[in-house]
Amino acid sequence: MSAAFDPSWLGARIDGVDPSPLVAGMWLVAAALLLCGLWLRAHRVGNRLALAGGMLAVGAALYSHDVVNLPEIASALAIGGSIGLTLARRCAAHRLPWLLVVAYGLLGLAGMATSVALFLNPFAFALVDGQGHVTPAHGALLLAGVAIGGLVALGALLMLVRRTQPGLALVGSGAGWVAAALGLAMGNSALLLVGGMAGAAGLRLGWRARALGRAA
Repeated sequence: MSAAFDPSWLGARIDGVDPSPLVAGMWLVAAALLLCGLWLRAHRVGNRLALAGGMLAVGAALYSHDVVNLPEIASALAIGGSIGLTLARRCAAHRLPWLLVVAYGLLGLAGMATSVALFLNPFAFALVDGQGHVTPAHGALLLAGVAIGGLVALGALLMLVRRTQPGLALVGSGAGWVAAALGLAMGNSALLLVGGMAGAAGLRLGWRARALGRAA
């Protein structure tokens, strides 16, 4: 199969595992379901399609991982799910959006830290050229990760200080695009697709909220 038609660039390059056409197809279907769900006017059907796309994306990520990593994945899901469930039960409903603001801010800071770490150690992810220098393309992606991550963290901080949430969806979208930039830089198409899906979802929700505000 020629490189032009090689489906491996759509799969999840995790721990050196070469992706299969099955994984590539799962990611494509998951992205299509999510995008269709976001753009449908029937909110109930759209939510179900988006949820199905998210679940399929999780399944693709788990399927493409090495079996050795499954205990760590299950542990992370259990810990994160327990924390989220506890916060959701104990916090008042009007405080939950502020938890999202804090989470988005932390994601922005994590994106900045990861970009700087990759720039300081580019050999770990083969981001260098033949002379051992960071390639211009990878350098631009890492710079984008730092810049967008900083904007996300700054936006979250401003919302916390001003006690308003006018751009919550856009801040969440920015966090997704940070992940997409890092995934593209590292050759991790799972991170690229998940980040792109989250970024697109945030843009769509922000656009919908703006349209509803104008209609009101």
